[in-house]
Formats: sequence, C-alpha cells, structure tokens
Amino acid sequence: MNFSHSFYVKPAARELVDAASILAPDQRPALTGTVLDAAERPVEAALVTFYLADAPTRPVGAVYTDELGRFAFGPLEAGQLYHVTVFKASDEVRTLP
Repeated sequence: MNFSHSFYVKPAARELVDAASILAPDQRPALTGTVLDAAERPVEAALVTFYLADAPTRPVGAVYTDELGRFAFGPLEAGQLYHVTVFKASDEVRTLP
C-alpha cells in the first residue's frame, strides 16, 4: 500500500515553517529500484529519468540515486507505459581555459 499527502506553503522572508504531514492511503503506483555498475556495486548520483512511452522527449520527472544506488519515484499513473533511462556522468572533467 502506498501513502501520500500534499500541501502548499508560501514562507515569508526569514521565516521557519514547521509543518506536519499525515499520510493517507494512495492507490497510485510508484517505482523504486537500485542502480548498479557492471561489478554490481551501487552507483551514487546516477540520474534516473521517467518519460511517458508515447512522449519520449518530454520527461515527467527525474531523481538521483542515493549513496546506495537507490531511487524512488511516484506517484505514477496506473496502466500507463513509462520509459525509464539511467545516466551517470563520467568522473573525467575537462576544464575550459
């Protein structure tokens, strides 16, 4: 069973807002997973992007993996086909002069 709650907040300058959230049951699906490298080690900071299969150039959302390679995204639309891509930038960086 999934749970969700949402609310709006518009903080004022220098204001600290304390908010409580009470989760309610939610029938919408979500996707969780783990990104691993070829040696089956977790991949941190990989970009996981979600597209509707019939609109492959417009992402519906994106998340980064945590230090254990885990990600979670939702809610999704039940019965909808999604295309998920995973991208990890190279550690090689070229600095322009």
